[in-house]
Amino acid sequence: MSTRFSTYILGIWVALGMILGFAMPPIEDRSSGLRLFARQIGYFHIPMAVAMIVAFLVSAFYGVQWLRKRNVKDDALSLAYAEVGTMAGVVATVTGAVFARANWGMYWSWDPQQVGVLVTLITYAALFALRGAVEDEAKRRNLWAVYAIFGCLTACFASVVYRRLLPDGQTLHPKNTLFQSDPIIFFALTFNIAAYVFLLAKVANLRARLEMARDALQEMSWIKA
Repeated sequence: MSTRFSTYILGIWVALGMILGFAMPPIEDRSSGLRLFARQIGYFHIPMAVAMIVAFLVSAFYGVQWLRKRNVKDDALSLAYAEVGTMAGVVATVTGAVFARANWGMYWSWDPQQVGVLVTLITYAALFALRGAVEDEAKRRNLWAVYAIFGCLTACFASVVYRRLLPDGQTLHPKNTLFQSDPIIFFALTFNIAAYVFLLAKVANLRARLEMARDALQEMSWIKA
C-alpha cells in the first residue's frame, strides 16, 4: 500500500469517526442518572487519552530496542512517539476540561484523573528538557531510552492505575468507561481509538524521519568541519 493511499484511508477513517461521534445517542452517567452534555467531545477526548498511553508504550518499546541494537532509527522513533503522545495528552486534557465544564461546572477540579494526566505531561516535559541538555549523542540516546521507560511507567500509573485504586466516589471519572458502555457506544469509541492510534503512528513516523535527517545533516557538517 502506497504512503499516499494509506494517508487517504486514514483521513477518511478519522473523518468517519468524527461523524460517528456526532451521530451517537445521548449518554447517561450511570452513577447519577444524569444525561451528559457536550457528549460528542467524549468521542474525541477518550480516544486521544487512550492513544496517548499507546504512544508512550511504543516509545518505551523503541527505547528498549535502542539499548539492544543501537539502531539510530529506534532512538528517533522512541523520541517521536513520546512527542506525539505528549501532544495527544495536551489535547485530551483540553477536551476533558471542556467536557468537565459542561457537566460539572468547572474546567479544572483537581480530580485524580486530571492530576494524573498533568503529572504525566510534566514528567515528559522534564524528560525532553533532560535529553536536550546532554550534548554527547551516544550518551543522550542511552539516557533517553531510560527516560522513555520511566516516563511510560509514570504515565501508566498516574493516568490509568492510580484512579482505579481509589475508593468509589473519589473521582468524577468512571473506572471502566470503555468496557461498561453500551455496544453502539463501545463500537464508536473503539473505532475512534483505532483511528487516532494510527494517526499518531503516522505523525510519529514522519517526525522520526525528520529527526534522522537532522542527525544526518549534523554528521555531514562535522565531517566538513
